[in-house]
Amino acid sequence: MNFAFRKMARQLVRQVALTTTVLAVTAMASGCVTLQSASLTQVPAKREKKITADSTRYIFFLLNFDNDYVDKVRDDLIRKCPNGKVSGILTKDEAVVYFPLIVHGRRLHAEGYCEQNGKA
Repeated sequence: MNFAFRKMARQLVRQVALTTTVLAVTAMASGCVTLQSASLTQVPAKREKKITADSTRYIFFLLNFDNDYVDKVRDDLIRKCPNGKVSGILTKDEAVVYFPLIVHGRRLHAEGYCEQNGKA
């Protein structure tokens, strides 16, 4: 009887360990995306040349040391509209959780219209 009890106890420990491991992996592998902010500037009446820019920043262990990814979006919009003016800019800032407490990310998307000499 003692042997049977030990065998059942080992099986129970294995099942609990397996269940705990599966739950932990599932929790760590689950992610989500939330929209942190959105903004829109005045949209021009004539909207012909649409331009977009995106940037992503990966953050490990919740440690973010700079926000240079934001400057990349601005520079991309300016580069795509040389000698013109960008207006009607819609920006979306998203927070992405890939693996909770380990890997997070920020995604910034901007789109607008390039106006050349007052014309979109």
